[in-house]
Amino acid sequence: MDQNKLVRAFEKNRAERIPKHQGTQDIRLRTLSDVGPRHGVGKVLQVTPGTLLSDMRNPRPMTSHDMKAKGLVYAGMKHRAVLNAYRELRIKLLDQSETQNLSVMISSADTADNGITTALNLAICFSLDVHSSALLIDCNPYRSNLPQLVTAPLTLGITDFLMTAGVGLDEIIYPSGIERVNVIPEGNSPSAAVELFSSHAMQDLIYELKNRYRDRVIVINAPPVLASSEARVLARYCDQCLLTVPYGQSDMATIEDAITALGSTNLSGLVYRQ
Repeated sequence: MDQNKLVRAFEKNRAERIPKHQGTQDIRLRTLSDVGPRHGVGKVLQVTPGTLLSDMRNPRPMTSHDMKAKGLVYAGMKHRAVLNAYRELRIKLLDQSETQNLSVMISSADTADNGITTALNLAICFSLDVHSSALLIDCNPYRSNLPQLVTAPLTLGITDFLMTAGVGLDEIIYPSGIERVNVIPEGNSPSAAVELFSSHAMQDLIYELKNRYRDRVIVINAPPVLASSEARVLARYCDQCLLTVPYGQSDMATIEDAITALGSTNLSGLVYRQ
């Protein structure tokens, strides 16, 4: 693929992207007041702002052998080129950010792609810094392999939290088995995902998750941008956005269509995935 053409296409679309913040459909099934400290309610996540995410328990640690089998990066891995590529991506994202407490969305230019492994690897790379931690939010309700990538059994997820006032925040955050990395799965309500992600409740939730811990990076895994509307909605809540491109499998027209469809002023770049 002609890299110069790709850069020109990226820059051409930058000026045409829609504003970062637009009006959202207010279904407001719940608000952050529902998950704040409440008297007599024991399942709300009782964490004081400023607490370290690394303090959260990780009862089922994953071994390096397990991580290798799952295609995950880890410190000390022999295939250093892969780990270094994620480290370089982390550096570039931090260089473009005014703070280390940032939120990043990953979507794909390939309609058949499930980018959860890429998203989790990016989260892991942020967590390799002992002064940082990561929360991966899987917002792809149609196709996810997250249960196969973590050690904790996953039940409720983000769509359950947004739909049901009785679900507490602590019920959807799970240890991944990887130190300083926690996850929120997609949940059990895929048909309502677009409306749920467009709500003020979702906007408030992302703000709360980002600001509850001073050392947290949030990585959001979104569905392919050309396959559904969720990625365009989720981009509004993130500091930076990335598009993954299967190397040698997507043509220029598809990539340009994906950039245009995402329409985000905070699109930071493209990531080739082998």
